[in-house]
Amino acid sequence: MPTVLVQAKSPNENEQKFEVEQGQIIFDELERQGLVLPHGCLAGSCGSCRIEILEGAEKLSPLGAVEADTIDSIKKTYCETDRAELVINKNIRLSCRAKVLGDIKISVLK
Repeated sequence: MPTVLVQAKSPNENEQKFEVEQGQIIFDELERQGLVLPHGCLAGSCGSCRIEILEGAEKLSPLGAVEADTIDSIKKTYCETDRAELVINKNIRLSCRAKVLGDIKISVLK
């Protein structure tokens, strides 16, 4: 079973480790185990469930058209503000669309 490591939000917290079913959606697998990530539509259109892939990006399903469009929109919006550092050089995916194919490490983005 692949594992998903969720980076701690602060230095006082520990990383969380979840064993997940291969080929399943990140959001669904983590919610099933009690970790509810930020979310909105859960269809890939709103971008509320965005995460940064810190390790193992190649171990996720390929970007679909909906996810790619939403991520492009997120990056464009942030780059037009003073918050561009939140998306520049980051591997962003949507937890409601990306499927786990192997071990990954993620960080929840705001």
